[in-house]
Amino acid sequence: MTVKNLILYEDIVCGTTDDTGSGILRICSASVTKHNLEPKPEEYLSKYRQYASGRQLSIPAGTYFFLQGLLQPGHQTFLTDGTPDEIVYKAAEELWLEYVWQEIEPVDNTVYVRILTHEGDYTDKITGQKKSAGQVFQLFRRK
Repeated sequence: MTVKNLILYEDIVCGTTDDTGSGILRICSASVTKHNLEPKPEEYLSKYRQYASGRQLSIPAGTYFFLQGLLQPGHQTFLTDGTPDEIVYKAAEELWLEYVWQEIEPVDNTVYVRILTHEGDYTDKITGQKKSAGQVFQLFRRK
């Protein structure tokens, strides 16, 4: 996974429980600081905030560090209790290290996690069956 600079010129509007065409959004936080030399995974990324079903949330327009990853089939970005998957924790760590390496402070502690439920889908050319290569997730944090 590679951290990229990203400028969003418009808000990305997502559902909280259902993919409305732009993915599902989870809003988390990070509590790690540059003074913490051995952070725990949950300091890079908290459990997500619960929202009512059918609601929509947005990633506001702005400048972000961005990273995208793929979970293997059968894995979910978050467990049912809101705890991130191990790979998502690793991605959040990489996102934080980009701030450290570039010697800049994040604007705030909010980490937006966007889940793209259909991006990993493909059709098997031999059987014609729809399959999944895994679940795509993206992390956004303001610079």
